[in-house]
Amino acid sequence: MMNINIYPIPIPVIEALGKAIVIGAIAFAILILIALLFCIFIFHTHRIIFPNLVLFLILVCEEPLRRLLSFFHVDPTLVDRVSVEIGNAVNYPAFASTKLEERALLLPQCIRSPDCPAKLSPVEGIKCVECGRCEIAKLSAVCKELGISMYISPGGTFTKRILMYNYNGGSGRVKAVVGVACYPNLHEGLLNVKLVGIPAQGVPLKTTGCVNTTVDIHEIIARCKMGIESRE
Repeated sequence: MMNINIYPIPIPVIEALGKAIVIGAIAFAILILIALLFCIFIFHTHRIIFPNLVLFLILVCEEPLRRLLSFFHVDPTLVDRVSVEIGNAVNYPAFASTKLEERALLLPQCIRSPDCPAKLSPVEGIKCVECGRCEIAKLSAVCKELGISMYISPGGTFTKRILMYNYNGGSGRVKAVVGVACYPNLHEGLLNVKLVGIPAQGVPLKTTGCVNTTVDIHEIIARCKMGIESRE
């Protein structure tokens, strides 16, 4: 029979580990509190302060923040709203420097009519035929007039495919994006496009859901044209 020697962990080591865990937990709780205070301040005042720091805190503390807000019966999408507001502000200079023809408008399929006759293209998404049954027809007409590419995506994976195909590491036609979605998807989308270097602006849906959602056309068009007026 083998003799197994068991060496107990010294008490000082256990105490040190315990202290480190407690200190780490306290530090993380403080980070969550700081992130919460920043989010509440920005949400109520619409003043962007320390944008990169706040985005970092949101990324690090996102799930605990949502749970904390839910515990106090506050809509957890407040985190997404603040993230989108900061993202729009941070991305504005790079976005505004692009030409209209270098921009793309990405729309979710949930805003189209249930009776939409448009067909799905494996490369360009759902191709609007401007039947007039939903608001997309108006946006399509405006995009054609401005020279902006417009894509209707049937899902998140397809959106990534559209972006990668048309951005192509910066050598493609699309250099900037206006995305329309619910706040959680905008939060995730703005972070993802930032990682690949695409300046983006996010416009939230007016009503959420999977079908028959609504949008603010005027806000979408204004976002698409941002920075152009100042050059004229």
